[in-house]
Amino acid sequence: MSDITANIVVPMPSQLFMMPRSFKAVANGQIYIGQIDTDPVNPANQLPVYLENEDGSHVQVSQPFIINAGGYPVYNGQIAKFVTVQGHSIAVYDAYGAQQFYYPNVLKYDPEQFAIDFPQQLSQTGLYVNDESKGDAMIGVKQPITGSIHRTQQDVKTMKELALLTLE
Repeated sequence: MSDITANIVVPMPSQLFMMPRSFKAVANGQIYIGQIDTDPVNPANQLPVYLENEDGSHVQVSQPFIINAGGYPVYNGQIAKFVTVQGHSIAVYDAYGAQQFYYPNVLKYDPEQFAIDFPQQLSQTGLYVNDESKGDAMIGVKQPITGSIHRTQQDVKTMKELALLTLE
């Protein structure tokens, strides 16, 4: 299994697996991991989940995995780090089998796409060549003066151009 590139941690977006309406851990709860926008409880939708050992090696584990009394995901009673090789959905159930959380996509965006798209937006190239809401319009200017108006870099540039035209 050394050819596995498991690099996406399987956490809850909050630090511990806590009940949504009370400040208690989801003790003896279960965690399911599945394909994005699917029900991860359905075995057909489940993705391989790996336990990451201290030496960096990975061992595939079965689902669901359990949440201990402190709110941490555990494997054989030990707090563990679980990882997958891709973005995923996550469902958390309490000890009584009631769903407490469901996140259809824990990544919310594809990092590889963001790395390509964002520079194009900032430089107004590619798909954004004629989009006036991109480029310097995306960059805010924080004024150090109390009560000042929030402006974008585009606003400041336009005001400077107007001031120069007025002086001519």
